Amino acid sequence: MTDWRSEVDAWWAARLRLPPAALRTGGTWVMPGSGHIAVMAVTGADRPLGYGPARALPVLRQVMAAVPAGPLAEGGRFTGGPLAPAARAAAASGFRPEAAIGPAWHGYVTAASLIRERSPAVRPLSPADLPLLSRLREQAPPGERDESGTTGLPAYGYLDGGALLAVACLGLWHEMPTLGVLTHPAHRGRGLARAVVAAAAQAGLDRRPVVQYRAWRGNAASIAVARHTGFAYYCDGLVIDLGDERTG
Repeated sequence: MTDWRSEVDAWWAARLRLPPAALRTGGTWVMPGSGHIAVMAVTGADRPLGYGPARALPVLRQVMAAVPAGPLAEGGRFTGGPLAPAARAAAASGFRPEAAIGPAWHGYVTAASLIRERSPAVRPLSPADLPLLSRLREQAPPGERDESGTTGLPAYGYLDGGALLAVACLGLWHEMPTLGVLTHPAHRGRGLARAVVAAAAQAGLDRRPVVQYRAWRGNAASIAVARHTGFAYYCDGLVIDLGDERTG
């Protein structure tokens, strides 16, 4: 196992309050007090990992039964991702459609794997640039804007003629640097997203040895940006908000 996977395993284990070996062995785990159940298909693991509160174990087992058994191959290149059947199983269990969050693709980059796409048009954004960010978000389709998580600073933008054409925002999720990216619909296919993602990832690597990139499995363009910038696939994740549904 490469060092970056050990780092990411340890981070997930701390976040989920599980032993690090659980990321590799998989199986079903009880997480007291959780308001959701979740399934992770970690590349190279013995089997999928599922967790949730004890009251939801029957539903969790039903959802996990839909996940392909056995180790997940590097890359996870399945139609809709390996957790698409689990999402369908959640719907069949009676959850409202919006209760299932994902499946999502998770990738990570290190200083050694980052492919730097340097461009003189890319620079850190300042508070004075926030109106440009707002304008870019207004010009993007609502679904892409909401998925992108591009809501504020720190951020790195590709500017041309005073217009912000692409942006990557650097956030922190449970102490893990994570990225959100958005490109103007009229300026795609030019490598702008790769340039801003590389800049933001470099800044994130100043905080931690690995930086995370997440995208909905259906967003092939976003996943391609991650791969072309050096992010390596780690897992697919599916979260199902329990609320008061189907849990007894």
